[in-house]
Amino acid sequence: MFCQSAFIAASLCGRMVRGVTHCSATFAALALAGIAAFPGTARAETARAVATAQATVVAPLALVKVQDLRFGRIVARATAGTITVNENTGQCVVGGAIKDTGTCQFASFSGMGSKNLSAHISISAQSNLTGPGQAMVLDTIAIGTNATLALTGGSNGKGGGAPRYAITSASGIFLLTVGGRLTVNANQAPGAYTGSISVTVQYQ
Repeated sequence: MFCQSAFIAASLCGRMVRGVTHCSATFAALALAGIAAFPGTARAETARAVATAQATVVAPLALVKVQDLRFGRIVARATAGTITVNENTGQCVVGGAIKDTGTCQFASFSGMGSKNLSAHISISAQSNLTGPGQAMVLDTIAIGTNATLALTGGSNGKGGGAPRYAITSASGIFLLTVGGRLTVNANQAPGAYTGSISVTVQYQ
């Protein structure tokens, strides 16, 4: 019997510009300029483009963040509202008068043990997103379900706790997805709001 813990945090983000809150994202754009050859002129043209490649490398008995939790772009109203990111699909559900116009995504993490190894997984029960206005509360934080992990005891992590899972993938590599509910205050001030959630895996 051995026990080892891995700890990692995912960031949360939001931004309000002219009454619209959105999460920051990185965009890659490629512009192609058309070149017209003069009649009767023969010449060689060279075009070059660059693509970005990304890979996640997982170490045994460790945990790495794959992506952050995002709540899209939010338009605040005179009354409070909520945005819930589903821990399984990454889709948003809006409650109240606020409007969400961006793309949401769950946070995701990847770890590696061995098939049938037991893992206790705990997550933050609550977090605050802070920025230029009143802090926004993130709660109802939950772990999603997928084919790489099987819940063997406890809850799925809603509101904290440390449910027990068995790693079911043949490679021992597993995926964790995390969602939650963000409360947007009435007349939330525009600007960027950030916070964090933490995930701890205890391999046994």
